[in-house]
Amino acid sequence: MSVRKPNLIKAQGEAFKLNKRYACRKPGSLDFEDVAFALNVLVIHGGLKGAAARLTRNNKEGRIRVNSRIQQEGAKRFAIGHELGHWLMHESEDQIFMCTSSDLRDYHQSPLEAEANYFASELLMPTGLFRPMMEKSEPDLVRISEWAGLFRASLTAATLRFIRESKHDCIAASIKNGRVEWSWRKQDGRRVWLKSAQAVEPGSIAWEIQNGRAAPEQMEAVDSDAWFRHLPFKFSGEVQEQSIHMPQYGSIFSLLWITS
Repeated sequence: MSVRKPNLIKAQGEAFKLNKRYACRKPGSLDFEDVAFALNVLVIHGGLKGAAARLTRNNKEGRIRVNSRIQQEGAKRFAIGHELGHWLMHESEDQIFMCTSSDLRDYHQSPLEAEANYFASELLMPTGLFRPMMEKSEPDLVRISEWAGLFRASLTAATLRFIRESKHDCIAASIKNGRVEWSWRKQDGRRVWLKSAQAVEPGSIAWEIQNGRAAPEQMEAVDSDAWFRHLPFKFSGEVQEQSIHMPQYGSIFSLLWITS
């Protein structure tokens, strides 16, 4: 049985229509809970374990529960947007969606989750507002963080959106307890990757931050072996890195830019 491909154009189009309906003309102006209520969906915070968010459908009414452990506003908004994507596009697929944190980063594996994520990303960061800001920009977590603030988005969501739309070849990674918790790479970029749970090694900015260094405000060149020693071939490309400490999550967030 073949798995259908995600209809990403439809997903973005549905979000575009909502932004247009509610006259979203400036970053961060759309209230997702008000939009949900207008669509007969009630948003409830708390009362959920084992998932980041859950959508339940009862005929024409729905409920979205958001895990109370999600504290950051941008992460809450993305979770709500993701479930609204399921609400609008996947009525015939299922009546209950339990979505984990990894589901909210899935743009490639599950067609349903990919569609919901493209929908949420477009609802949160409309192309007509986001693309003019980023299309001529080089990878820079300071700048991406500023965009995230404008759009009331999380740094993760803004970074993944930048990587998807940028011409630059980048990988984002979350580092926890000295190991890669998760990573996300540009699909049409160089065929290099990070392994899940691989150790952060000396020579990387992430390792230096882990050992007390202050986070740099711009990209710095690093030895590619600090990140890509595990590859089954010798990678000789040039790598730049910018990493920041995220104490609220007990993690380090890294952006790698493969420049050649």
